[in-house]
Amino acid sequence: MKGRFPRRWIGLILLFLTASVVCADADGWVRVRRVADGDTIVLQDGRHVRYIGIDTPEIDHENHRAEPMGFEARAMNRHLVDGWQLRLVQDREKKDRYGRILAYVYRRDGLFVNAEMLNQGCGYLLSRFPNISKEQELLTFQRDAMQHARGIWTLVRKDAQPPHALLGNRRSRRFHAHNCPMGKRISEKNRIWLENEWTAFWSGYSPAKECIVFPRQNENGGPRPSISQITTRFYAATGAIGVRP
Repeated sequence: MKGRFPRRWIGLILLFLTASVVCADADGWVRVRRVADGDTIVLQDGRHVRYIGIDTPEIDHENHRAEPMGFEARAMNRHLVDGWQLRLVQDREKKDRYGRILAYVYRRDGLFVNAEMLNQGCGYLLSRFPNISKEQELLTFQRDAMQHARGIWTLVRKDAQPPHALLGNRRSRRFHAHNCPMGKRISEKNRIWLENEWTAFWSGYSPAKECIVFPRQNENGGPRPSISQITTRFYAATGAIGVRP
């Protein structure tokens, strides 16, 4: 009838508006289906998200044994994100070679998950160009964890005196053993010698996996706490107030 709006059009408009709201929510806030490890989550829609700027100890996978603090790092990640709405903020590179989304992850209450993982000593800064916009912010939280010997930083001695200095690469922000074949390829202008692991991490370098095993339980130069002692302290700290962006 003339002057009346057909009901079917009203239905289509309502359907469009509902779909728009759902899409906006999916684009803005997401939820976690599963926590894969300390630096990777799986969203409810099946997408995998890799946290930018951090690396955490590995858990058991394929033929590899779990690294010290690997399961604790996953537990902390689960503690931080389970049940929360999350916002993903990306940098210049959107996905890694495995197809995972690369993101800085924020909870609805403002907590910066990547930074809190470092703040609790559950991982270390991993610089990877071009996603470096929050590198200095993340390094600040790592340094706080180092100063207070949280998590993995109980395994690193500030006063360690290894027989050889570590060879750093200013460009990649990785450090190598003094005799690492990969380290020998570093150009002279990018070389920097670092006194020990503490100095390397404090300066924002991360270990080259070709020649540096980290974290590890034993190190020459003095006694270190057992993993059980570290994990006891870790679980006592899981209720700590988080950091905000």
